[in-house]
Amino acid sequence: MSQSKKIAVNNYTLRISTTSACNLNCSYCNPNRDVDCKKDMTDQDIIEIIQAGVAAGVRKVSWTGGEPTVRKNFLQLVAKAKKLGIEKQSMTTNGILFYKIGSKLKKAGLTKVNFSLDTLTRENYRKICRYDGFDLVKKSIKKALELYPQVKVNCVIMKDNIGIIDEFVKFGETFNGRLIIRFLEVVPCGEIYEKDKNIFKSSFVPMKKIIAELEKYGKLKPVKIVGDVPKSKYYHISGLTGIYGVNPNYSVNYCCDKNKCPKIRVNPQGFVSNCTIQLKYVRDFRNKSLEEKIELMKEIVKEKAGRNYKGFTHRQKYYDFWRFGNKPEYIEKKFK
Repeated sequence: MSQSKKIAVNNYTLRISTTSACNLNCSYCNPNRDVDCKKDMTDQDIIEIIQAGVAAGVRKVSWTGGEPTVRKNFLQLVAKAKKLGIEKQSMTTNGILFYKIGSKLKKAGLTKVNFSLDTLTRENYRKICRYDGFDLVKKSIKKALELYPQVKVNCVIMKDNIGIIDEFVKFGETFNGRLIIRFLEVVPCGEIYEKDKNIFKSSFVPMKKIIAELEKYGKLKPVKIVGDVPKSKYYHISGLTGIYGVNPNYSVNYCCDKNKCPKIRVNPQGFVSNCTIQLKYVRDFRNKSLEEKIELMKEIVKEKAGRNYKGFTHRQKYYDFWRFGNKPEYIEKKFK
């Protein structure tokens, strides 16, 4: 990879899973709540990882989980990250609690928010998420639009809900271009897909089908949006005001040497890596001093900047490790 194509370190993002806990148990994600929150990082662990990132030149944090807003003292973590030198902070949330703390989060340093929402009816929301929280999410999206110029909504598309594309386009058009709707391919990762291989086959909808549905509304014009997922595609649709995107989690196996992934991933237990696929790059930050964390982070950043990505392709398969801390066999053996 030539020097001109490399990402500046200050554009790297620490994507931190603040907790393995979630206040939902969605049917396609983690329906059995198979997590052990007792092993999650302490506040000090997270703060020191951010300090290490800043020492290595990183200036962005993306908060995720589990569900970041259920973590006690999350607001204080956001404020501390800003004080440490983090310039941009985004968060992906299910929206159940955001309407309560959104204003405080922005004041603390949150610069962007993304919502996960897979239906626009209360009944289906209860069925998918196993919780009656649809009205709370709508309230949170409204609150976010009061705070930020643009807000993104991520929606997982499966065969049994592909009709909601039409509902979400109509929903997006009510916000005069301020709402970005991104449709996600479902990913065959996690316990439910390991137990029944047919679940994925019976539910998967590829990017080309989603795009074909969007083309029914008019001609698609690509829009360049720089984010942490380089293979996501975004479009304006002729005659409409909103921006509509597709994240081909499964069908597009992007090449890191061409698409330049900026993420440094932190799992809820304190494992850190510049690559979510090749586990050989994972470092263990547990039970380390601040000085040791800084040295490990500098190694990770230097390694990411100097890696030979040529010919390397990326297809996620360790979601549960990075989101919930469920360790694959390789990690169990290497870091006992």
